[in-house]
Amino acid sequence: MAKKASVRDVRRRNRALILRHVWLNGPTSRSEVGAATGLSAATVTNVMNELLAEGTVREEGFLDSDGGRRRAIVSVAHDAALVIGADVGETQIGVDVLDLGLNRLAGRVYPFKGRRIEVGEARTAIADQVTSMLAELGVDAARVVGLGLGVPGIVEEDRQVVHAEVVGWHGVDFSGFGDHLGIPAYIDNGAKSTTQAEAWFGAARDTDHAVMVLIGEGAGAGIITDGRLYRGSSSSAGEWGHTKISLDGPHCRCGRAGCVETFVGASAVLSQWRGPDETWLGRETEGVDAVLTAWRDGDPAAQRAIDGLVRHLGLALSNLVNLYNPEKIIVGGWFGDRIAAELLGDLQAAVRAFALDQPGGEVVLVRSQLGPEAAVLGAATLPISQLIESGAGVERLTTA
Repeated sequence: MAKKASVRDVRRRNRALILRHVWLNGPTSRSEVGAATGLSAATVTNVMNELLAEGTVREEGFLDSDGGRRRAIVSVAHDAALVIGADVGETQIGVDVLDLGLNRLAGRVYPFKGRRIEVGEARTAIADQVTSMLAELGVDAARVVGLGLGVPGIVEEDRQVVHAEVVGWHGVDFSGFGDHLGIPAYIDNGAKSTTQAEAWFGAARDTDHAVMVLIGEGAGAGIITDGRLYRGSSSSAGEWGHTKISLDGPHCRCGRAGCVETFVGASAVLSQWRGPDETWLGRETEGVDAVLTAWRDGDPAAQRAIDGLVRHLGLALSNLVNLYNPEKIIVGGWFGDRIAAELLGDLQAAVRAFALDQPGGEVVLVRSQLGPEAAVLGAATLPISQLIESGAGVERLTTA
């Protein structure tokens, strides 16, 4: 028998519903909030008055209604507090300071091309960048509601422990990561947080069922089902890059063979083009530009490499279509974005050729709308999600 919700639980839920609507759909009116959430006018008014008093939202003006009564327009108070987004990518760590509207106020990049980054170095780099940017902005850490960190690998959601075989992070404990900065930290897999950003602000907005694939050196995915990020039983859902499309395929960084990323990752395509003996370590973006230029110029080796990419990526995407039946597949990541710019039509045709007719004929492939900023923006959604789901106001989080 389900436990009866307390008055406090109901109040928190109502605040969360209203905050979510204002955040994702504002500027908006109280009547629109009520219609979207199903809450009574009295409840919406009471909660909205609390949020206004706390400084989490503000009135932006008025609109005339059909009945002649003007409606107040409410939006999130963007300048009420700050959030930080940090993403540990394949070649760099990006760190941004943003306002509550996720407008970028300052940003730093810490490059580590051509090598793995150790956990200690990553921690120090992020902390140093955060400290430097807050000082530059003249902002105290107390104004920051949270730091979101996107990392490679599987993140145990309840313990903030990271398992990332491909970068040599085995059971790394990130709990308390932001304590020495005086900022609460929220950690998730980078593909998942990027997908969340795309669902809030990008190509998956207003889409109940979608898959976002991120392709660089490796490959990963985020899954949206019934409008929510799907995590799986232990938060490992989306490790699409390490599903198999060949039993005797190339060796993978994870220690296995035949993984999707060994066919569709940037290095795999460059290897198909110029052979395995030529190294592109630290020059991957240069190599991708070169192979695409050669492909456009009709170079036979480049055409074989790109044809192989389309075939294998189409096959791997068709498996996602058959498994999850998404309305959309969003293609992103630094290499995926370049692929989508050139090859989206070819990939759509390949998916339809490999997938079952019904889901394959309905799914639409689209390019990420958020581009290179998606990963750091996605990380910044982590503290925002916490603020929304907890029903807390800015004042409560920044003075906790």
